[in-house]
Amino acid sequence: MKSLLDLLTLPLSLPVSPVLDYLICLIIGEIAFRIAYYYAGEYGYSSSERKLIHWVIRIPLYFVIWLVACAIILAVRFIEEHWILVTSAIGAAIVVGAIVFGVRRLLKRKKPVKSL
Repeated sequence: MKSLLDLLTLPLSLPVSPVLDYLICLIIGEIAFRIAYYYAGEYGYSSSERKLIHWVIRIPLYFVIWLVACAIILAVRFIEEHWILVTSAIGAAIVVGAIVFGVRRLLKRKKPVKSL
């Protein structure tokens, strides 16, 4: 199963330098290993069943964690490359939120007119 994991994870790389890519993939692999080891050892299965459960958990978990790490790296890169656009969007959201908050507050203060 280890060779299957190596075969599946070999083409995976993150959009960073090779050394950083290796370190991040090493950390991701360790996190996936520890989570799979915890859940596979928790139940009273035989040794071969535990090994199978360990790998069934570990391989998909590795891909999910890798996908999250890749999305975070790409998001940070996008923010770094388009920081003016991002700060403008955040500023516009704050202004719109302040206007909506102010209008709602004014409407709540307005007392209804009593009819005769």
